[in-house]
Amino acid sequence: MRALAFACAVLGLSILLVAAVAGGLATPGYDHARQYISELGATGAATGPAVSAAFIVSGGLQAAFWLMCIRLLPGSRLVAAGFLLSALNGLGLLAGGVFPCDAGCSLSDPSLSAVLHDVLGGLGYLCGVAGILLVAMSWRTRPEFRRLSGLALLCGMPGVMLIWMIHPGFELFGLAQRGLELAIAVWTLAVAFAIRRAPAG
Repeated sequence: MRALAFACAVLGLSILLVAAVAGGLATPGYDHARQYISELGATGAATGPAVSAAFIVSGGLQAAFWLMCIRLLPGSRLVAAGFLLSALNGLGLLAGGVFPCDAGCSLSDPSLSAVLHDVLGGLGYLCGVAGILLVAMSWRTRPEFRRLSGLALLCGMPGVMLIWMIHPGFELFGLAQRGLELAIAVWTLAVAFAIRRAPAG
């Protein structure tokens, strides 16, 4: 199960990265700093179907990884709750693919799909950051997890600030979103490698 969990984490993050980079390259004039990743999977976008499919697969793999972590890194209920919240972040990404936003992710007269995209995706981000901080607090007194606890704080605290910057009122909201995705990805990979290195049993 450890190898499967590691593969889910790495493959899930890789699919999301490739979708964002390739989708941006295939979209003339796309600006990663000033546009949402979701715009690449939006209704009517040339890359829409492919990027939405990538969101679904990536989100599903990441959710599966965090659910397996509950079994592979047993600990307190707070740790399990933190992993569960991280799994909800993956499901939020999956939902973002099932319910794409409108063209350009416009907030003007949004469709039901766009509303669900924003609500479920936003909740996913909140759950993801909350999950990181919950595990950080739970592991701070565990010597074997002290380094991971410190990394969790380094990823989670900036994540709290970046969440509030992912709105059109902030000029570089696209950059803020990528920063948040990077923080979550670093934490995911750290836990994945910890699982891979951990002795069986």
